[in-house]
Amino acid sequence: MVLGLFKKHCPVCGQDVEKGKAVKRFGEYLCSEEHAEEYHKKLTKEESKDAGRGGRGGRGGCCG
Repeated sequence: MVLGLFKKHCPVCGQDVEKGKAVKRFGEYLCSEEHAEEYHKKLTKEESKDAGRGGRGGRGGCCG
């Protein structure tokens, strides 16, 4: 049966989530609001790491 092919998984815990019951944030389906907040913190932390490096290999600007 093909229906199982399109299951969504929470990126925080890996649990299967039903699209109709899931919390959708940042283009992802999460199993709970708590995991949505945790995922947001993770994204924010990764963005701040990139910003500290200049975001483009430390050179700044789009062309080097």
